[in-house]
Amino acid sequence: MNPDPGDTRRQPRYTVREPCRAIIDGHEYIGAVVNMSVSGAAVHLDVELEAEPEIGTTIELDIKRIGTIHTRVVRPLIGGVAVEFIFDKDKDRLLIGAVWHVLNEFASTSHRA
Repeated sequence: MNPDPGDTRRQPRYTVREPCRAIIDGHEYIGAVVNMSVSGAAVHLDVELEAEPEIGTTIELDIKRIGTIHTRVVRPLIGGVAVEFIFDKDKDRLLIGAVWHVLNEFASTSHRA
């Protein structure tokens, strides 16, 4: 449970710095996940996009220590996007475990966003 009653996030979110690659509409961008929960992430891209991806746009996000996660844009951010993870609970168990592993590492050092 989040201590801030105004925070409507479903899961605790942690400040991270995980290198990533984002495939948006067939174009590859380099960036970093700057905060993350088990259900989504904020992604900063190293280049400014010509047009912001629309809400609902799918992005293939390859996070260096986790792997490739299919995501959906939930809102634009300055210099990037906020995405929710799209997991198949039956097929993506190892991927979900990798997300938890990285989050637990940051949780143990109190990087709460």
